[in-house]
Amino acid sequence: MVDLVKAIYAYPGAGQPTHLVFAAGTVLLVSEKSEDWCRGVCQGREGWFPTTYSQALDCKSLEQKGIPMAQLVSVLRSPEWLVYATEDNKLYYVNVATQTTTWELPSLGTTTMTPSLPDLTGPLSGLAALNINPNALEALMALHNGPQKIVESEKSSRRQKPKMVVVNGVTFLEGGPEQKRLNPEQLSYVDHFWADKDDRTGYDVILEKHLNGKESIKDMAELFRERAAIEEQYSKGLLKLFKSALGEQEEGTLKNAWVSIKTELKYRSEAHATLASGIKEHLEKPLLEFKEAQKKGRKEHQQIMEKSRKQLQTFDANIEKTCQLLNKSKKTSRDESVLKRRSVAGDDLKKLEEGYNAAQRQWIDDMINACQDYEKQEDERSDYLKDLYFKYIELCVAVNEASAESLTRATNIIQRVDKKLDREFFIKSRGTGSFRPCERIVDL
Repeated sequence: MVDLVKAIYAYPGAGQPTHLVFAAGTVLLVSEKSEDWCRGVCQGREGWFPTTYSQALDCKSLEQKGIPMAQLVSVLRSPEWLVYATEDNKLYYVNVATQTTTWELPSLGTTTMTPSLPDLTGPLSGLAALNINPNALEALMALHNGPQKIVESEKSSRRQKPKMVVVNGVTFLEGGPEQKRLNPEQLSYVDHFWADKDDRTGYDVILEKHLNGKESIKDMAELFRERAAIEEQYSKGLLKLFKSALGEQEEGTLKNAWVSIKTELKYRSEAHATLASGIKEHLEKPLLEFKEAQKKGRKEHQQIMEKSRKQLQTFDANIEKTCQLLNKSKKTSRDESVLKRRSVAGDDLKKLEEGYNAAQRQWIDDMINACQDYEKQEDERSDYLKDLYFKYIELCVAVNEASAESLTRATNIIQRVDKKLDREFFIKSRGTGSFRPCERIVDL
C-alpha cells in the first residue's frame, strides 16, 4: 500500500546526513513510520523527518483523479523530479534538470511539458534548501511568472476598485495589491499579526504567547527550587548514614571494604549538596531574574498598544457618528442653516479623517515596535532556556561523575578483600593459644 504525505512545514534536515531536506508543500513517499518520525523519499533522496511536519494525502482520491500510484512512486524516486501539492492537494511536478513544471504526471524519460503552470510562489521559496542550481531556480521563476503576469494584468483591468474595510477601528484594503513583507527573509511576527481573530487582536495573541512564556519560566523556577530541596534532603540523609555506627564491629579487609562503602555515602552526599547549591545559584535564581527583566519591556508595550488602539477606535467612532449626521442631513430640508451645519460637519469629518490616519500610522509604528521587541524577547528566551537546560545537564553529569569516582574507589578497596588475610589477622590479634587439649592421666 502506498503511503503519501504532504509537507506542511519546510524541514532543513537538522544538520543530519540521514535526515531528509524539503520545502513546504513537497509530496513525500513514506517507507517507514513511527509516532514521532517518518522515513520518506523525494527527488530520489531518502531520509528521516518529523511526523508532525506532514499530513497524509488520500491516495484513493488521487487515483480517482487519474493518477496511477505506480507511476507517481517512480517519479518520487526519480532524482530529476520534485512533486508538490497545492492547498487543495492538487499535484504538480517540477523537473529540476530542465527548469520546467507541469500539472501532468510525467512519464519518466520525457521532458515535454504542458503550458499550464501551477502557482509556485509558496513552495518555490523553499527550493533553495534542496540544492537546486540557482540559475535553474531563476529560470523556473521566469517560466512561471512570464505568462502569469500577462494573465494578472488582464484580470486587474477587469477588477473592481478595492474597498476599505474597518475592523475594530483598523482600516484594511480588500482586493488591493499584495503587500510586500516587512521581513521577507523569514517568518516574522511583524508580517502575520495585523488582523483580529476570534474577537482578539493580533497583539493580544502575541501577548498571550509571552504571558504563557512568563508562566512557563515561573513553573521552571519552581521545579528547580523543589529539585534543589530534594537534593539537599537526600544529601543530609546520606551524611547521616555515613556518620552512623552501623557495621563498626567488622574487622580486617572486610572492615576496609565496609568503610569504603560508608565513605562513598559521604562523597555522594557532598556531590548532591553541590548539585542542590548549583541548581539554586545557576538555575533558579538567574531564571527568576530573567523573568523580571522581560517583564519590564512587556508592560511598556502593553500600555503603549492599549493607548494607541483606544485612540484609534475613538477617532473611528467619531467618524462614524459624523458620517451618520451628514447622511441624515441630506434627507432633510435644504435651508441655509442645514447647509451650514452640513458644511461644518464636512470640515469636522476632514479633520477627523486626518486625525484617524495619523493615529493609525502611530498604531502601526507601535505594533511594528512591539512585534520586533516581542520576537526578540522570545528569541532571547529560547536561547536562554536552551543554555539553562544544558547547564542543568552539566550539573547532573557532574554529580554522576563524582558518584562514579567514589564508587570506583570503593570498588578498588572491595576488590582487595582477602579471606585468608582476614583469617590470619583474626588469629594473630585474637587468638587464645595454639596448644590443643590432651588426654588427662590421673595419678593416684
